[in-house]
Amino acid sequence: MNRKVFSTILIFATATTFAIRGDDAPENPNRFSLGARFGFNLKAEFKNNGMFLANPGSAAAGMDHTYGDGYVRLDSSGDAGGRTWNWGYQNASQVAGDTMQFHGIQSSAANSSSGSTMAHEHSDKDDPQYGVELVYQRVLGKLLSCGRWGLEAGVAFTDLEVRANRSGSSVDTVVTDTYQLNGVVPPGAGYNGTFQGPGALLGDTPTRTTALGTSTLNGHQELSGQLFDFRLGPFAEWNFTPKLSLAGSVGLALATGPIDYNFSESATLADGSSYKAEGHSSKTDLLYGGYVSATLRYDFNARWGIYVGAQFQTLTELEQSVGGHSARLDPSAAIYGSLGLTFRF
Repeated sequence: MNRKVFSTILIFATATTFAIRGDDAPENPNRFSLGARFGFNLKAEFKNNGMFLANPGSAAAGMDHTYGDGYVRLDSSGDAGGRTWNWGYQNASQVAGDTMQFHGIQSSAANSSSGSTMAHEHSDKDDPQYGVELVYQRVLGKLLSCGRWGLEAGVAFTDLEVRANRSGSSVDTVVTDTYQLNGVVPPGAGYNGTFQGPGALLGDTPTRTTALGTSTLNGHQELSGQLFDFRLGPFAEWNFTPKLSLAGSVGLALATGPIDYNFSESATLADGSSYKAEGHSSKTDLLYGGYVSATLRYDFNARWGIYVGAQFQTLTELEQSVGGHSARLDPSAAIYGSLGLTFRF
């Protein structure tokens, strides 16, 4: 994070030095502005079906079962012969002789958390999301005696990272389901069979045992990726002095980019045994909305200037899910600050 801040300051300082050296030139209606951007209030809500794992369901045959360390589900044959190839597991320790063992923890912990850039169990922290913006403005006419108006188009990049972390303890029901391999040698750990198959066959009738135990639970969920947003709208500008001006603009905003959702959860029992679950998904969607911005600019000369700005942006939400967990990115009330260099030509 410190490296990003240092790089931004260095680029800005270097550009400002060249700006001060710029020679005078006639006023021109074309402007480019390039600078750093800092986003706040980009929120996310994370949900899951239990702190560690959803209920794997009943122990009946021919049903879909999901565990913290794998799954056993119906296949395209309808589990012909009482066996399925639609199963997967994570750890070599799950192989017990001629059987496979799967584990679930039906937790009493809360099943949702929400936060902004950093969310802990008892506190939230809103750190800025760093990025860069490039804006083109075209002055189309004068406004009253000391102003101008025109159109602007901007493109910006934001490096997004929004996460939630939780930990705690609870008394949980530990479920162990045992399935028969019937002489089949299981593929290596990390195997994931499919609905269509074919693949290694596993008996679809579990033998279930349950026990109560105190669990230490830890969970991490995160949305990360890159947002590229575009904006277009009119602007109006007023000059307080020949060098100092204030501009306001309003218009359409669009955003897109690949957003990754990752979760990882672990539960450690009193006897030292532990179970883990994790998942990943990625989604690219088009978000749309609007923006309102204000920019204060100081011109060193007829070509070069510096600016500082603020922008309120509202966009539609992005949702994605994996493994019984879901995340919702909420940029409906994002606030951006910016500062950089302006060039007129």
